[in-house]
Amino acid sequence: MTEAQAVDAWTGSPITWEELRTAVVGNNGVYRIDMAVLREIGGYGRLGTNVRQILSRKLAGVGLGHLPAELPSYQDKQVLLYQYGTPAAEIVDALSEGATDGAESALLRLNSSQDLAKVRDASIKAVELLSILSERCKDCQGPLH
Repeated sequence: MTEAQAVDAWTGSPITWEELRTAVVGNNGVYRIDMAVLREIGGYGRLGTNVRQILSRKLAGVGLGHLPAELPSYQDKQVLLYQYGTPAAEIVDALSEGATDGAESALLRLNSSQDLAKVRDASIKAVELLSILSERCKDCQGPLH
């Protein structure tokens, strides 16, 4: 088994950054994961501010974003990972940017889509993302970015 194919035998969770990326891509560009797993993939002991920032940069380095925008400091908290360049990423950007041209364009593309199934799926994902954001960020200070 190569490092990129490695998965934790007990949990089935990815154990390398490449395996994590593969899991996200294989799950239609969206994947929920415990902070404890991210911490283990990074090889860290505690989820201090610096470690969370490093983890965020590592995720970005393999083409992944995360919600909430600030990674939680508790290992039992979950985050939602999404692949950059996907419709899910466009929706996240649109929701976090506020009233910008990019947000307007993403939402217009969503609303003007001729494929009703895609619109329905994207709407469901957007509602789920908003729900997760509001649930995870009850104690967040300041605007989400």
